Amino acid sequence: MVKATEDGGTGHAAGSGSIRKDKSSATGKMTTKGSSKSLLPKAVKTPLTLVERQRDAKAKVLYEGEMGPNAVSKMTDKRLKTKLKQSEKKFKDAALEAARSDMLLPQEVGYLEPEGPMEQTWRLTQRELKRHVDVQTASQIFALNLPTLGPYTLDWARNGRHLLLGGRHGHVALIDALRMEVTRELNLGEPVRDVSFLHNEGMFAVAQKKYVYIYDNQGLELHCLRGHIDPMRLAFLPYHFLLASVGRAGWLKYQDVSTGQLVAEYGTKKGVCQAMRQNPHNGVLHLGHANGVVSLWSPAMGQPLVSMLCHRGPVTGLAVDREGRYMASAGMDGEVKLWDLRVYKQLHYYQFTSPPSSVDISQKGLLAVGFGSHVTVWKDALARKVQSPYLRHDIPGNALDTVRFRPYEDVLGLGHKGGYVSMVVPGAGEPNFDTLEANPFQSRKQRREAEVHGLLDKLAPETIALNPSTVGAVDRQPEELMREQRELMEQADRRPAKPKKEKNRMRGKNKLGKKLKRKQKNVVDEKTVLLKQKIDQAREEAKQKESDSRSRQAEEAPRALQRFF
Repeated sequence: MVKATEDGGTGHAAGSGSIRKDKSSATGKMTTKGSSKSLLPKAVKTPLTLVERQRDAKAKVLYEGEMGPNAVSKMTDKRLKTKLKQSEKKFKDAALEAARSDMLLPQEVGYLEPEGPMEQTWRLTQRELKRHVDVQTASQIFALNLPTLGPYTLDWARNGRHLLLGGRHGHVALIDALRMEVTRELNLGEPVRDVSFLHNEGMFAVAQKKYVYIYDNQGLELHCLRGHIDPMRLAFLPYHFLLASVGRAGWLKYQDVSTGQLVAEYGTKKGVCQAMRQNPHNGVLHLGHANGVVSLWSPAMGQPLVSMLCHRGPVTGLAVDREGRYMASAGMDGEVKLWDLRVYKQLHYYQFTSPPSSVDISQKGLLAVGFGSHVTVWKDALARKVQSPYLRHDIPGNALDTVRFRPYEDVLGLGHKGGYVSMVVPGAGEPNFDTLEANPFQSRKQRREAEVHGLLDKLAPETIALNPSTVGAVDRQPEELMREQRELMEQADRRPAKPKKEKNRMRGKNKLGKKLKRKQKNVVDEKTVLLKQKIDQAREEAKQKESDSRSRQAEEAPRALQRFF
């Protein structure tokens, strides 16, 4: 409960006398005339507001429903009674804090619910959905017809406000999705394979025909990364300020955009990579290769952390959920498989009529799959297999290239051969966002401050690991055990030595007897041990004789020459 506050300026005397200041008192205290009682301001209870009453009611429900009050007033054991009272106070405070957090996060996720068992939510089209939602949500259902510059790939800013479109024929557009206006538009004149925002919407990277280029939101070219040759896919790690790219030759490269240094470059040795996504939980990159293998990479290691054989054909799409527990992979075999990244095992799979081209997982766990000219959205499809999709949308005559959910909004962006389509997916986005993490309504000053704080809090590339909780922990294993584990790892990584072939020698030395004699040189038996002992004994005797002869010569030499012995 909220404590009553004391109002020191409005207190009134309880006695009948008037208030005066005693001049003879050195301290100048307030006394009353005709009464010996001291005047102290009374505690005045301020009335609770509606929000505070709702909070207290919710805290009471949480406390009585989950914790449950204990009857400690009749206990005779004082020590136990004190402990129980302290624990009860902690429970009440926890319930109050939980109620406060609920008041700070008032928004809840809303899904489409069928009225009867015969109804299916996937039968609801976007046109019908547009008639039953509010004006702001209905404005998110639109299409951009760009038939000559596609197919289009896309990327969303971290706060979900800006959209970046990249056409295969060189068209790049930066769109403010909140105001529904085009901020900047570029025609590069060469193929664009992928696009990615950097730390904010002020800069973005474009994977062009030969190199990776960085532009600002005014369309000016800032940098040309000539170390990233023939790039296919891009990914940006916001907490490490690392821009990663994988080329046609299979080289993975990390570039620090804050310092401009090339942090690491590794050859995957698995050919062309058509899919690359990052794990938001730990920053590990997931690469899908043409041989059906998905490998996990960190800039701190030159070898993949994990290699998983996921498909019987090339991997076409990857997606990882926000908590880093599940991964969705799509392949040319027409399957979308769900994997548990905690044990690296397959959970289940979905079969499609044509090979999926792209997959994505929303902030609330919805799975979107684009195949052919269709896109399906699946609800609760990560941990268990569901029989029917949640929503479905068709784009006749246009093959899908990329599907991406918009952060903090119930919107799914579709990049296809003929342009871009925005569809509404109820329950996809996180309704409560942290303004210190990602603020869609931030001003210029807030954007500058967020950039400075991000640079000050930048993490080192060495902190990227499968288990991020190990960073900063103390390894309490003994040195001998760590040394044995290191030796075992090095022995497992070491290639087996090839047997050396016997060289052809001179005439007569390639005979079998000569070869056996040469091999017998390294064989240790009783004879060789005895022979070695005899040789050592003879060597010791020779040394003793030499020392005796020198001492004899020193004794026989004149006194003036003895100092030379």
